[in-house]
Amino acid sequence: MKDMLRTLFSIRQKRRTPPVGPVPAVGVSIARGPVKMTINQPVSRDFWNWMVLSGWRNVPVQTDRRESVQLPESSLQQLLEASPQERNAVHARLLALAKQSSSSMPAKSR
Repeated sequence: MKDMLRTLFSIRQKRRTPPVGPVPAVGVSIARGPVKMTINQPVSRDFWNWMVLSGWRNVPVQTDRRESVQLPESSLQQLLEASPQERNAVHARLLALAKQSSSSMPAKSR
């Protein structure tokens, strides 16, 4: 009901970026806007700091119902294996891949 009223009166508010959380554990999902990635191996504090500066945050709820695009499982491995100089380029390529796959999928199946 509240959702319908907010839409009707155009009083939507953009969500703020969630606060930075601790280093995510293995098996947890992290998100950057509409893109999600599952942490499938341990990450260092330095790597997590880079991820936070790149816009990634812990998903704050257990069951996240927001529409999102899931990156492939190999994405984290690619970022971890990239040298710090190459990491931004690999990150940009993964986000472009996610954007491309989200635009090619029908809205209902995302």
